[in-house]
This record gives sequence, structure tokens and C-alpha cells, in this order.
Amino acid sequence: MPTITAQQLRDIVGEVIAPTVSLHRGSREAGDDKYIKPEGAEPTDEEITDFLLSNPILDSETVSQLTDPGLLGFLGSTAVASEAWIEEFRSNVTDWAGTQEWLAADLVFYHVIDMLGLPNPEREIWKPNTSLVTAHAFLANSPNHLLLAERLLRDGRLLSEMGWREFEKLIGELLQTHGWNVTVMRGTKDGGIDVLAERIDPVLGGLKAIWQAKKYANDRKVQLSHLRELSAVVERERATKGVIVTTSALTRGAIDWVQRDTYRLEAKDGSYVEKWVKSRLYET
Repeated sequence: MPTITAQQLRDIVGEVIAPTVSLHRGSREAGDDKYIKPEGAEPTDEEITDFLLSNPILDSETVSQLTDPGLLGFLGSTAVASEAWIEEFRSNVTDWAGTQEWLAADLVFYHVIDMLGLPNPEREIWKPNTSLVTAHAFLANSPNHLLLAERLLRDGRLLSEMGWREFEKLIGELLQTHGWNVTVMRGTKDGGIDVLAERIDPVLGGLKAIWQAKKYANDRKVQLSHLRELSAVVERERATKGVIVTTSALTRGAIDWVQRDTYRLEAKDGSYVEKWVKSRLYET
């Protein structure tokens, strides 16, 4: 399935409404003395956003993703979508572009109302075909943690600026790209397991790796005690291997412990994770 960005979906909206935007602007100009009509024949970013926020046939989660650029911008929000989903999105946009609400600029911003939790007025003029309403929020699975890490590194910042939960999810996303079945655990009460990675190797059979993520500043290192704890978790869970991954570094004692039990334990420091992120994003 193809990968598509939020910006590409906004471009679809712009393409679809381009033939109608002149009529829409004329209606706005006639009804608002303070309105200044944009120059050019193409829809502006503001008009695309207005169209999305007033379109009740699109689900709120998708509209939220397509109208809020967030930290990464619309080019940074990506997801995998089927061709059928993209065609359905285009169809829903096309249907709304032909309604009186859009053409006459008689817009109610339903999704703003939804986002603010305000009472929603009855949608008497536009009654969407419910069979077309997309239940799946397209961008919900966008790999934003990987892109956030890339943005931080590109700006000369540190991965330790990520939240601890974001860092755990980043590790999970990186492992998935290497063919692991990944479970990012829910929080601090998961028995010393932050990320569980499993897969079937054609030669070795079933593999089970326990990952502990330590999101530390550069002046705080992973201690020997952390490796002892991880070793105990690996033994308890009968795992194939335990890996400690950090945004900083390890003390000499922690490194020695890993080297003494190299078949059961492994460590990835901040420099390794940075290279891992870059290799994943820029692989050819």
C-alpha cells in the first residue's frame, strides 16, 4: 500500500475545489464587506482548511490531522493507506465541493464545534451518505515518533528532548522496520519491560527480546544496577535476549556487565540510536 502525507491529502482537496473556488469567493465577497478575495485561481491554504473544517462527511480525526500541522508540519504526518481509502477520500471531498454550503460560502465549522466539545447543530442542509463516511482515521498510525527524532537531530538537538513515552515508541517503530513483532508496553508497571519484540527466525526459531528504554540527558548514564535488573527480567521471562537502549551512555561497570554476558545482554547508546534513526529514514 502507498505511503501518503497529510500535505498530499490537502493537495487533493485543493485540486478538487479549484474549479469551484471562484464561485465560493464571489459568494463570500457578496456577503461580507470586509472580505478580501485572494489573488490567483488556486485555493489558498486557508480555504483548504475552511473546506475541511466545514465538511461533515469526513471523520473528525482525519480533519484534525489535516488542519493542524503540529510540530512536524503537514509533510511530516504520513501513513500507509490503501488505494481504495484514497479514492473514497477524494469522493467525499468531491461530494462536499458541490454542496450549497460550500458554493454559497454558507459554512458551519462542524469540526471546530466537535473539537471544542460544544453542542453540535442539526445538519439539515447536508445529509451525508453514511455509507461513505470513513470510520478509519487515516493518520492515526502516522510514524510521528520517528519523524520527531529526525527533526530533533536535523535541528542539532538531542533525542533526550523527547518524552519518555515517545522514546519508547520510537524504539518500537525502529524494531518494526527490521521485521520484529513489537508491543510497546503501557507504562511503569510492566515488570521491567518497555518494549517486547518477537519474531520467528527460519534457522533459530522463536526469538523474544526485552528492551528497556532509558531516556536520559547526556550527564546521566545507565548504571550497573540497571543491567543487573534487566538480567533478572530476562531470566524471569525466559527471553532470548535483553537490550538496554538509552539516549545517553553507560558507565564502565555497566559496559563490563554487558560484555561478560554478551549472549544474553546488549546495550545501545545514544550515538547508536542516532545512527539507527538516520539509517532508517535515509535508507535507499
